[in-house]
Amino acid sequence: MKEQQHLPTGKVERAGRFVTTGLKVGSNYIKHYTRKLMDPSVSKEQLHHDNAEDIYDTLSQLKGSALKVAQMLSMDRGMLPKAYSDKFAMSQYSAPRFPGRWLSTPSSKPSGKRPPSYTTSSN
Repeated sequence: MKEQQHLPTGKVERAGRFVTTGLKVGSNYIKHYTRKLMDPSVSKEQLHHDNAEDIYDTLSQLKGSALKVAQMLSMDRGMLPKAYSDKFAMSQYSAPRFPGRWLSTPSSKPSGKRPPSYTTSSN
């Protein structure tokens, strides 16, 4: 499981992630229909797989309610194509880790003291 290096916190940065994902999905459609012009027998499976990958990556980077959306969408198997349900199911068990250093920083701001470390040996 990979660890996330940066958490988008501002409204503009989070909205930018959605815009970027929309552009990726749009480019996936362009690629798909270009392939379909060359070979009319191309199915939408690869398109669904690529789109699900891009959307899941964005939702898992945003954490919080965005990741909850992926978890909820994965529960109803008949609502989305299989590629989306399979990819979003990963959000329930293998979302990228939230680094521990990010958890200790906000909790140390009010008091000025760092929380105790549970990974070091006790005295």
